Amino acid sequence: MDAYTSTRDSRRQTQQDSDATDILGQLSMEIGAGLTKSQIVAAMALMRQGVNPSALVAITQELRREAQPAIQPQQPQSRYQYK
Repeated sequence: MDAYTSTRDSRRQTQQDSDATDILGQLSMEIGAGLTKSQIVAAMALMRQGVNPSALVAITQELRREAQPAIQPQQPQSRYQYK
């Protein structure tokens, strides 16, 4: 494989990745998954490295459950106790 072919293949892969990211971003919005473009890119990279997609989903769901109490606004505490 010469340098020209390698560069052309790399550009094609980059365009395909960009297209896939855009499509997955739109799908994420449609189904309410709430994934950002950077999260989609990270997930794609992990799956290319061999991470099981089902395991990735399970981990993402668990992290969201754990983070939920941290992102919910807390009720203001009153200095006075009402009885």
